[in-house]
Amino acid sequence: MDIRTEERDIKSMERYWMWLCSCPGLYRQEIAGLISYFHDPKALYEAKTRELIRWKRLADDETVKWVNSLIDYKDLVTVAEAEEKLKNRRLHFVSRQSPAFPKKLINLPDCPYGLFYRGKLPDPDRPSAAVVGARQCSSYGKQMSVVLGQALAEEGYQVISGMASGVDSTAQSACVSSGGSSYAVLGCGADVCYPPENASLYEHLEASGGIISEYSPMTPPLRHHFPMRNRIISGMSDAVIVVEARARSGSLITADLALDQGKEVYAVPGRYNDLLSYGCNRLIEQGAGIVLSTDSLLENLALTLDLKRVSPGTDETVRQVPADMEENEMKVYTALNFDAKSIDEIASEAGLTLLQSMRALLNLQLKNLAVEVSKNRYIVKMAS
Repeated sequence: MDIRTEERDIKSMERYWMWLCSCPGLYRQEIAGLISYFHDPKALYEAKTRELIRWKRLADDETVKWVNSLIDYKDLVTVAEAEEKLKNRRLHFVSRQSPAFPKKLINLPDCPYGLFYRGKLPDPDRPSAAVVGARQCSSYGKQMSVVLGQALAEEGYQVISGMASGVDSTAQSACVSSGGSSYAVLGCGADVCYPPENASLYEHLEASGGIISEYSPMTPPLRHHFPMRNRIISGMSDAVIVVEARARSGSLITADLALDQGKEVYAVPGRYNDLLSYGCNRLIEQGAGIVLSTDSLLENLALTLDLKRVSPGTDETVRQVPADMEENEMKVYTALNFDAKSIDEIASEAGLTLLQSMRALLNLQLKNLAVEVSKNRYIVKMAS
């Protein structure tokens, strides 16, 4: 068989993979069972209904439910109709037999049979890092997500995450705002924006990166989908960075999957008594890399992944100081970081009186360089 003939065969079979993966309610394990019996999706598509019924008799009660759904789907939806639906939903499809399928996923023991996506798939020739964390993150977690999203984008990394509220969407928004490419792996259909409040980010991701899912079009965001999709987030990434995570967290599932896949895991440290920092501190205790600065993180990633630094620098390049800052403002601004500090701590570190510190803090807030996150407790905010 010559190369052109092989390419035509792959393209032809791709239509049947798309049809099979588009069947509502059909998961990876069900597809595996069908392929084991029918050998390929085209044979399944062309099989008579009685063959499916015969196979159904050999199955357990749980299997019978989705086989009935498949029989109905087979009777109602042709390959051409499935293609038309995909086009109308502005979706693309790639099966794992295609050369375009993400190579980082191929060797996963539970590699999906196909992916639906809007926008693009990650560029295999560029490094990728996942940034994940708590949905209800703290101000510290949100600020760190912004810093990491910006730094990774500026260094040329593709940022992979789940577009969830909190850390995920904040890091992805920061990446896109910095001119980077970001990709969201969803726990619903790639044509479903979840959560709905991230509609603007969803549109930006489609334009500058992609939205990806193994679930069929219009699949709702069911609870059990999210742990399943985490293996794709870690699988597409060269490293996983956890910003904030409770003791029981989907982010820790992603970190565990990354370790199983042989990927690097990093965690942002937090206060020992902070529930949102427990998961990250535990990861560090177990040997995960610690994020002390974006520059050290990028150096470690470059060494581990055998990459050249694209634009080496220090964290001071992120904290851009306006030229019109007064001396006391500069002292207070230097004392601030992403860990909230009391006015007494700030005054002590800045070497100023309480009154001088309060005046400087007020000016910094007016300049959008400091944020009061709780009563008389402040953190830095990066200049935009």
